[in-house]
Amino acid sequence: MRRVDKHRLPRTVPAPVAVFLLWTMVLSTAPLRGERLPNNGWRVLAVAYPEDRDVEVVLGGAEKTLISRGLCKVRWKDNAANLELKLENLPSPSDAGWSGTQYVLWAVDNEKRTMNLSLVPTNGGEAEWTVQVPFRIFGLLITAEKNPQATNPSINVALESLLPTDSRLVVPAFRVDLSLTP
Repeated sequence: MRRVDKHRLPRTVPAPVAVFLLWTMVLSTAPLRGERLPNNGWRVLAVAYPEDRDVEVVLGGAEKTLISRGLCKVRWKDNAANLELKLENLPSPSDAGWSGTQYVLWAVDNEKRTMNLSLVPTNGGEAEWTVQVPFRIFGLLITAEKNPQATNPSINVALESLLPTDSRLVVPAFRVDLSLTP
């Protein structure tokens, strides 16, 4: 019979316990979320998406759009991420106090590259559309813009992507600090 020392941890830890311990350690050291940074900066969460799997990500509202919400289904396949987006309760840019006249969806990869993906097709605060992204690791921002062909996101952040909703899915996430256009 094997002697068990009460003061030593077992050599192997069951997978669910290991995942819980990892998440506890990560969440206790620093929150994994986007946020406004000084000097017109924004921290975006960029997630690495697994191949041939549907992953849902919530888009949460920023300071002026707290009740706005979005859901994005991401599927990485054939060197592109296919996104299906749905937004709710998104006020017009002018109702939120911004001078921009429309919303633009941006992808931000882990190397700080930004890509203007599309104009957000809002209809009374709601939107539903699909787009493709050539990045495998990315986060999303929706900003109010004066120019729909802008080349850099503005400081008028309306929504940002959060972590995937499936608590059983463990994917790498990167904090990307961006400079936004005032």
